[in-house]
Order: sequence, then structure tokens, then C-alpha cells
Amino acid sequence: RQLTRGALAEMRTLLLELRPSAIADASFSELLMQLRDAFSGKSRIPTELLVHGEEFPMPVEPKVTLYRITQEALNNITKHANASQVFIHLNYLQKGLTLEILDNGQGFDVDSIQINSLGIGIMVERAENVGAKIDIESEPDHGTHIKVEWNLK
Repeated sequence: RQLTRGALAEMRTLLLELRPSAIADASFSELLMQLRDAFSGKSRIPTELLVHGEEFPMPVEPKVTLYRITQEALNNITKHANASQVFIHLNYLQKGLTLEILDNGQGFDVDSIQINSLGIGIMVERAENVGAKIDIESEPDHGTHIKVEWNLK
């Protein structure tokens, strides 16, 4: 049953990818739910999504960018983290939002990683392109914490 749900969630995510307008039309919370379901179904890692605050309509470019950053973070967790739990926290604020992706995996030494490896460079570049601030904290045996802050202009 869990495998079937995961496959269905992954198919929905693939359909979103094939129709970029679907990403633009969906709320950001819905997009994160879809990513969570596809990720946990495929990886079998329990993933909790917490959404706080009042959702507001987002411009397409930052919505897609934050979606892609989340997608890349989850891909990195699958490939490298060896995590047994993942948390995604979305906090809607009065003039923006914060998005956090945390895992309890093996972590890494941030100072020893090249900025263009593990998709980190892509995430940093994407965040900068929409005026968001991204902070990546990790250390060996203590998991990884990615925090993105984006403000309405």
C-alpha cells in the first residue's frame, strides 16, 4: 500500500514537471506536499511537512525556484545523507516566508565541500536569482539544515 501511494505521488510529480503551468497554478504548500509524498514514497524515509502562517499567492519565479531548491535538497538527501527522518518546515510571514529542510543523516563538513558540488551551488545560485537568502548548516554525524528566506518585494 505504501509503495503504491509512493508511486502515485511520484507520477503526480512527474506530471507537474511535464506541465510547468501546473507548478505556476498550484499553491506552494500543495507543491511541497507533492514533493514530500513522492520523496517519502520513493526513498521510504518518513518525511514530515509543517506549514505555519497564512498562505499568500506567490509570484511564479520565486515559487518555482523554491520548489526546485526543495527538490534538489531532497535528491541530495536520497543520494548522500543516509537519513532516517526528514522535516520540511514552511513558515508564511507577513512579508515573505522561510523554508527549512532538515535531515538526521550523516551530514558533512560544509567547509570542505566545494560550492558547486552536491547541488549546493545550484541551490545557492537559484536562491540569489530571486533575492532569497540560503543558509546551509551541517556537520558530520549531525545531519543537515537548509534554510531559505524569501521576502516579497
